[in-house]
Amino acid sequence: MKDKGRYVILIDFGSTYTKVAVADLHQKKLVLTDHFPSTVATDARIGLQQCFDAARSAIGEREFEAALKLSSSSAAGGLRMAVVGLSKTLSLAAGRNAAFGAGAKILKTCNGKLKEEDLQELNELPVEIILFCGGYENGNTTVLLHNATALAQSGLRVPIIYAGNSAVAQDIRRLFIINHKEHYIVRNITPNVGTVDKEQVEEIIRHVFLKRIINMKGLDQVSSMLDRMVMPTPAAVLKGGELLSLGTGRHQGLGDLMIIDVGGATTDIHSYARQVPYEGAKIIGAAEPYAKRTVEGDLGLRESSNSLAAEIGLENICSNAGASGEEVKRIIDRWSTQKSGLAQNRLELAIEQVLAQGAVHISSRRHAGWIEHTVSPGLKTIQHGKNLSRVQTIIGTGGPLVFAKNPAGILSRALRHHSRERDRLLPEKATFYLDQDYVFFAGGLLREVDEEAAFLLMKNSLKEVS
Repeated sequence: MKDKGRYVILIDFGSTYTKVAVADLHQKKLVLTDHFPSTVATDARIGLQQCFDAARSAIGEREFEAALKLSSSSAAGGLRMAVVGLSKTLSLAAGRNAAFGAGAKILKTCNGKLKEEDLQELNELPVEIILFCGGYENGNTTVLLHNATALAQSGLRVPIIYAGNSAVAQDIRRLFIINHKEHYIVRNITPNVGTVDKEQVEEIIRHVFLKRIINMKGLDQVSSMLDRMVMPTPAAVLKGGELLSLGTGRHQGLGDLMIIDVGGATTDIHSYARQVPYEGAKIIGAAEPYAKRTVEGDLGLRESSNSLAAEIGLENICSNAGASGEEVKRIIDRWSTQKSGLAQNRLELAIEQVLAQGAVHISSRRHAGWIEHTVSPGLKTIQHGKNLSRVQTIIGTGGPLVFAKNPAGILSRALRHHSRERDRLLPEKATFYLDQDYVFFAGGLLREVDEEAAFLLMKNSLKEVS
């Protein structure tokens, strides 16, 4: 990769838009942001060239040629994975966190012994990578070997990453080699009680994804025009948010925070906070990472709007949007069929606002932990999942939030109700911001080159809303 010059050109290949941001490393500021309709499905070079033309106009031909050019991608469905673990609360939860942290969208999870119907569904789904994990070091091996044999002898033709008990790692490697499975053996993701080691897993997932996305998703045409394709877009956003939370050597971070990304297909929640017990509760389950991401594939505002509406309830949508049931059904059916399109009138804007509020409310509660009350001697409360009660900053991104008339009214649905939700580990109050320049993907990419510039680029994009 070329030496760092004055400018860095940051590209994101999405299914809807190809986006560009240009950062000035000398002045630590954003020079340009722009976006163009995605051409990944036909010829990714067209969208990239439009981004490059915009960058040339902003910084000139000479600086353009010298600039470092990095990219991320979520095009063609992004990174689609399945996770196979042993226990639902430990290895499977840790595997899900690692997959989400690497930027994946999880299509299926399995725990315990794999059944024939599990393998059949894995074969039918457009899964691109399988993460296979489970067992503490020197712990259970019987189920691991059963699952390894089932995967090895299946008709699956996707890479399998094994991140379980190392005692059987070589046996599993032999099974995969004999059955001609592309595979990777990495460190155990849950080596012992209370420990999660997911860095190597995430690195391998990103490596496999980038190799496959360049070869299989039309991006091979543009790889020679870039210095490097760095990571999947969701992983870039996660890394950018982590930097914003922690800060740099010269700039204080924002502390514990949440980033909420409401989109057409999914609603993603990112949280940044150290895991601490809530009011002395005993924490059980897999260790929670500082930077955590979850993806709700049934809570998007366009292609999954039918399932989102079902979760919210038709009556609630009608009463809050001031619409009839027939109007709501007609609009949502069109959105879920077309999978895109902007709200065109006051009624559609009102329905979109209610859907966005519901998406934030439901997804934040799926993401955060909760308290269970017990009657055991000496143990009053048990904490499941991540404690986000100390979060003070909530940032919104994604079109439905950035362009909403009342974004604070949407983001506020991530807060818990003091009296009705005392056991939900969400904050009761927070300050709300929008990523008005759509630069969090760029911040994550730029972090690889210049943390100071990346931090300031993201912080300067924040607009407080109330």
